[in-house]
Amino acid sequence: MRVSVEQNRSKLIFELELDDDDIAHLSSSKISIGSTTATIDLEGLPLGEIHPDFIGLSVILMCHPFTGNELHLPMPVSLQFLEGANDILSRYKIKSDSDSQLIPYKPPPRSRPGLAFSGGADSIAALSVMPGNTVPVFMNRPMRGNSIYDSDAPLKNCEILKEIGYDVKVIDCDLEYLRHPVGFPSDLAHAVPCILLSERLGLDSIAFGTILESAYGIGHEHYIDYPNSSHCKFYGTLLSAAGLQLSLPVGGVSEVGTAMIIENSPLGEYSQSCIRGKKGKPCMRCWKCFRKESLSLALNADKIVDLRSMMKNSSEIQIRLSDYPISHENVVTFSMLNINFRDYPYMRHLRNRLNTKLDLSLLRRWYSPSVVLMPERHRATVMEKIMSFLAPMSESQEEVIRTWDMSGFLELDSTKKAHFDLTSSWQDL
Repeated sequence: MRVSVEQNRSKLIFELELDDDDIAHLSSSKISIGSTTATIDLEGLPLGEIHPDFIGLSVILMCHPFTGNELHLPMPVSLQFLEGANDILSRYKIKSDSDSQLIPYKPPPRSRPGLAFSGGADSIAALSVMPGNTVPVFMNRPMRGNSIYDSDAPLKNCEILKEIGYDVKVIDCDLEYLRHPVGFPSDLAHAVPCILLSERLGLDSIAFGTILESAYGIGHEHYIDYPNSSHCKFYGTLLSAAGLQLSLPVGGVSEVGTAMIIENSPLGEYSQSCIRGKKGKPCMRCWKCFRKESLSLALNADKIVDLRSMMKNSSEIQIRLSDYPISHENVVTFSMLNINFRDYPYMRHLRNRLNTKLDLSLLRRWYSPSVVLMPERHRATVMEKIMSFLAPMSESQEEVIRTWDMSGFLELDSTKKAHFDLTSSWQDL
């Protein structure tokens, strides 16, 4: 694959040119190429003022799933970046030139962290525990055709964050349309605007709102040793090769914990995880709404939520609850364990499906070994802020995390029967 980049006024335009190897690779992939053009509006930042390594890193994040054997970058990069990227890339290699005169990016002495900001609960929780000079960069995705995505809530919350002093950047970017079906080409592709702005903003790291369930696999079948995982090594190495650090400030915080942070943080009112509703009016039909609303109900006994209507009227929620295991099953279990079932008797089939023998009170606490997922420069600040919201887990609770394994429970005949009863119950709601 060959990639070119040009500037048209305030916009950078990336053009992808596929070769036969790319087409052969995609023939056996579950995804395909959608558009071959990605446009990013960097508010007038000249192409010549963006470090070539950040261009190279952004191209890799945009093209990773589509590339067959070779990826030709649009300009020479530093030797440090070229060698670092090729050391971690296995399916294909970077074939661009290196510039021996190009000095790799080094964060300035008074650098600050960036945050690939979404406006959701986990992202706001991350911002709540990060240093006050953190730069949230929101990738504003265009709404096209029959898209159900609505940027109303995050855009309005970005404006409010600006008003209270955050150096928020809202960057129009359509890179999601590179992929068919539409979505981020790679896990961290939504950080591309933040990466491209890193030198202008003086960033030393890129943070994400990744939480315990996603990082360590809790709520999924098996524990993941994320700091030593291929995912962490891959993306951490790519960022490091470009002079940046990967940061997961809430990587040791469960979705339960981020909900508690949101409830007590001054920034909590500026979060909305639903990406389909307007600000203050979530759609109440998507999987995120069901998870967040049921969790809110579990944490606030006086709250009233019509979960029955949500389950009855949303095929998406029914489909997600029919997964085996259920996505974020630990969080769903925590919610069902802490809901008063005298008020919600129709939830009995879901409750019967879950492992209600688990003591999930640990989800209210912080898994402190995750401190290694933060840059050393910011650790003390982030740790202090996290512990102003959540207590750290005990050693025995940390052991529960490290030995997490749902396979035995999922293999039980009683669990399989309860799951069948659950999926057969939709018609009775």
